[in-house]
Amino acid sequence: MTFYTTLILTYVIGGVELQDTTLYRSARECGDALPAVYKPYEKMDSMAQCIETSYISSSFIVPKLRPKGLSNGK
Repeated sequence: MTFYTTLILTYVIGGVELQDTTLYRSARECGDALPAVYKPYEKMDSMAQCIETSYISSSFIVPKLRPKGLSNGK
C-alpha cells in the first residue's frame, strides 16, 4: 500500500516561524520534490521533511488464483 505523504517546510522570517505544507501521493514523490522545494530556503533558518500519513493513496490488491480442479460453474 502507498500512503499520502506531507512535505512540511518550516522557516523563520523576521522572528516569525512560518510553515507550508504540500500533500503528495507517496513518500517517493515527496522525497523527489523535497530538494527543489527546500532550495530557496536553505540559507535561512529553516527545515523541510516528509511525514507519511495514515491515509491510503493507493493499494494494489492481487486476487488469489483459483485452485486447480475447482469448477467455474460450467
